[in-house]
Amino acid sequence: MVPSDPATTTTLPSTPLSTGPRPSTSGSPRRRRKTVQSAPLGSLLQAASQPTCPACGTSQLTVLSLVLTDGTAVRFSSCRGCEHRQWETEGTTLSITEVLERSRA
Repeated sequence: MVPSDPATTTTLPSTPLSTGPRPSTSGSPRRRRKTVQSAPLGSLLQAASQPTCPACGTSQLTVLSLVLTDGTAVRFSSCRGCEHRQWETEGTTLSITEVLERSRA
């Protein structure tokens, strides 16, 4: 066994180096997102409680609640059977073109 050389031994500090608040990197205050009312989200394990696909009628949908870049709350659904995708907001179905326009930064 070789004894350790005190000149090469490193001692770590016992407290964190920085304990203050982190500075803002953007220079502008953060925007708060609109509160999205919770809707029951889908699961393949809960297929009986799922809505059905408007294209093929299966209940194997994945459903997500999302907020687009412009603040629009949407409910996205994707069918596992036929791969139909749909975005809904306030009872209106959005086209992919509308979703992309609303998602531009």
